Amino acid sequence: MNCMRFCPKCGKKGIQGDFCSECASKELDLGFKDIVIKKCISCDRFMLRNSWKEFRNPDKGIIHAATIKIKNPRKVMLDITPKYKEFKNKPGAKQDITLEISAEGQDFIIPATIDFTYCDKCSKAGTDYFEGILQLRDATPDLVAFVEKDIMVNEREGAHVIKLSGKGGNLDFKMTSTKYMLALGKRLKPKFNGELTVTSKLFSRNKQTSKEVHRTNVLFRMRTYKVGDIVESRGRKVKIKTLGKKVSGVDMETGKKVFV
Repeated sequence: MNCMRFCPKCGKKGIQGDFCSECASKELDLGFKDIVIKKCISCDRFMLRNSWKEFRNPDKGIIHAATIKIKNPRKVMLDITPKYKEFKNKPGAKQDITLEISAEGQDFIIPATIDFTYCDKCSKAGTDYFEGILQLRDATPDLVAFVEKDIMVNEREGAHVIKLSGKGGNLDFKMTSTKYMLALGKRLKPKFNGELTVTSKLFSRNKQTSKEVHRTNVLFRMRTYKVGDIVESRGRKVKIKTLGKKVSGVDMETGKKVFV
């Protein structure tokens, strides 16, 4: 025979846990009305205090988000266990879940809602939005393969390619993240023999914030020569000695140091 559980404090029947949520909240001085947790449907990021944070698994994200939303002036230690079925993971969908809570010897259950949407990074994928262009010139197959793999690895951080144009070693990647392009350019310099050039132009002004919106071009041009090669520069033959921001060598005729 099934026995209906009741709260030992107020006598409320049909509860889950040892106490009803109303009695637990009064005794522990907790507030947990209308707990709505935003989750990105493309990654394990959750909205915490108006910014998206990534977690190793959804349960940890739910626990952190719920902990922030529960009013807890006494700073009671809360042990939260989320209970839910398979996520809907559709933009605009909402899903009711329960949170099993243990605190100071009391066990009780409270409701919460998952609001499924896109985080600021994933929302840019598949749109026309872009912040700049990564340009590769005279690139070897190894360089192109390195860049393509690096972009794939960093997609979760908002590094999305909106459009790829060009062919061979001359490619233009329209990208959603200036920050990523600049970081990638810095990584390419020590790994590949090339020159990095960054330019930025005013594109528009945000009507809501009045901030200037810039488009950035990150150009990486591979050099066709290496240390020890003899190249022609300004009508003279030069043997390359150093590669860096400035390329230096020795004039084969005069023996003097020159810059290429």
